[in-house]
Amino acid sequence: MKGWTPPFLSDIPADMPQHHKSDPGNSDTGRNLSGIISRTSRPGLMFVIGMMPTKIGSLERFLQYLAAALDRAGCNTVLCFDGPISLEFCEYFQKSYITIERLDDQGDLGFACAGPLWKLLRKHRPQVFVYAFHSVMRCFPWIAKAAGCRRVFFNDHSSRAYGQTAAPLPLPKRIVGRLLTAPLTAVISVSDFTRRTGRIFGTSSAPNIVVRNGVEVGPVDPARRTRFRQQFGISGSDLVITQVCWMVRSKGVEIMLEAATMLLRKRSGIRFLLVGGGDELPRYRQFAIDLGIAEAVTFTGILSNPTEVGVFDASDIYCQPSIWQEACPLAVLEAMSFKLPVIASDTGGLPELVLDGWNGILVPVNDSGKLCAALDELVENGERRRALGEAGYQSVLDAHRIEDTIAKYTNVFLGRAPTVQALQ
Repeated sequence: MKGWTPPFLSDIPADMPQHHKSDPGNSDTGRNLSGIISRTSRPGLMFVIGMMPTKIGSLERFLQYLAAALDRAGCNTVLCFDGPISLEFCEYFQKSYITIERLDDQGDLGFACAGPLWKLLRKHRPQVFVYAFHSVMRCFPWIAKAAGCRRVFFNDHSSRAYGQTAAPLPLPKRIVGRLLTAPLTAVISVSDFTRRTGRIFGTSSAPNIVVRNGVEVGPVDPARRTRFRQQFGISGSDLVITQVCWMVRSKGVEIMLEAATMLLRKRSGIRFLLVGGGDELPRYRQFAIDLGIAEAVTFTGILSNPTEVGVFDASDIYCQPSIWQEACPLAVLEAMSFKLPVIASDTGGLPELVLDGWNGILVPVNDSGKLCAALDELVENGERRRALGEAGYQSVLDAHRIEDTIAKYTNVFLGRAPTVQALQ
């Protein structure tokens, strides 16, 4: 909105300095990086993220896009992560309007980090506070309000356990939840699934809106495809079937490997690519050996920037055989943005992204046979792969461009929408 000023900026003296960049100095992995990247004197937003930073992916790109949009509106951004922060990660966010902080022990109800959070809030004095990758039940909203934040949001990315049916929580837990979340301005859900289940659980009475995840859209890079395949010993003629995830049971890694075993009995020239780390990675490597398919499966471990190194450029089919009920996985949208056909489990928020038969294929949860059949169909039919990939790409252009997602978030965070219900 041309000429619009966030209401909380109107009190700032015109001669107040806008930027004050500190010396980055030296940083060891895991050190508290309080203010090491930048300090600004402008009001702004604090985003508390219940994750340990391990890679540069779509979430991190979203945060950088968001911070840039807030900067254009005259606001700074403070990002608080749970756990050790590498220098490489900090360098990615090295902008004069972004400050990186470490806030450990964000789990449970958040009381373990209440003191450090209060200190960070008093240090940076943000006017907008957001927390994500937790449950909504945290003490954070009251701490933020007490510290002077005018708008407080929970960004709901919550996936749900396999087989869990959404139902109202017991009355005592709902009462506690509503007390804890009473200061919330709104809950921002990333899918209809998270919004619906959040409302059913009944732990917050705040307005609940949907702002769908978005990703960057760029052309496939043949050079990156070649470099990545050469780096990991993948033949240029192999058809590559990929999954990007934490190597944990909830992501359906075992189902993927079982389906791979069935498919490899029928076909050759196929390579399975599993990208990501996690405590279960050694077990899955052994599982592939036990199944007799180790030579056809590549485990990359954690890649610091999967998109930039060419994971999706090098792939031909993307799989998301999750067991738990995914909220809105960014990896699926990333795959679609590279025109990859997607096969995913029919659960959680995945059917909102993958429309069966139009831009991908949905398969039953925990069914390696059906997954194998879907893979076999796409391996056999190159034209089908191309058509689904093009449709997925169009889905991203229509509803999941990161620029559109950022515009909606900034409208909500900075009060540009007359009411939060205006975006529902």
